[in-house]
Amino acid sequence: MNKKNILIIGSFLMLVLMLVFPLDLLLIPKITPLEYLATKQYIELGSIVLLVPSSTVIVYLLGIITIVIGLKLVNFTETYKKYWGVSLILWGIGTILAGTSYQGLGYELKCSNQDYCLYTSWFELSYLYITALSITIMAYAVSLKSMNKKFLSLYTKVTTIGFIIYSISLLSGVLFGIKLLVTYEWFLLFFLSYFVSFMVINFKGNKRVKNKLDKGLMNVWITMLLVNILYFGYFYSGLGETLFNEYNIWFSANDVLHVGLIPWMLYIYIVVKK
Repeated sequence: MNKKNILIIGSFLMLVLMLVFPLDLLLIPKITPLEYLATKQYIELGSIVLLVPSSTVIVYLLGIITIVIGLKLVNFTETYKKYWGVSLILWGIGTILAGTSYQGLGYELKCSNQDYCLYTSWFELSYLYITALSITIMAYAVSLKSMNKKFLSLYTKVTTIGFIIYSISLLSGVLFGIKLLVTYEWFLLFFLSYFVSFMVINFKGNKRVKNKLDKGLMNVWITMLLVNILYFGYFYSGLGETLFNEYNIWFSANDVLHVGLIPWMLYIYIVVKK
């Protein structure tokens, strides 16, 4: 069995296991469905509650744009561009999964028919896994074109092992109810080293031989850092809560992140295509 089939079967089993063994962790402090709705904008579509419609549109738009860009890159002949394409397709799918649970159907998935709202859902857990896979394949794409062949095999093995370790930790969190292992913070901390390595690889690649790809990708990682700084700055400023509480305007830190990632994805396409 080749590596591709192993990955497909392994991913299928991972998603099924997370579905068969649902995680029943509650939000802490406990919050009732009505209390949860009081903190969000929402509309009712028949019997379905749709949370923060504007945020749902933004995150779905980001997901669709990312998938379309990925599909375009997959059609190129160069192997590294195909890796980029697969990575972005997976990223886009993960984004839509996240938007379904964190935004759109968050109430239906985590609060409906519950005495107290749940901390997470299968959609959020699947988002974490699929995005982890996306970042791992992104590592292949970056290293294949920009890394010295002497270290290429070692780097891909290390990033693959890292992905396996994260997958095991995520599944352990689901099966044994370990909250830390199913959080976005743990995911972010785990894969931060990947993005640092991307910057180092592209810096060294451009230093070794001046080229537009490595230089462009260095700007990609700097731009991503700036987008995340805007996200955390907005999050800790409390501006989103002020807009909602005083003016009933919903524009959260997640919206800042998702709006910022749309041009980031388009910039990736421009850099990799050239």
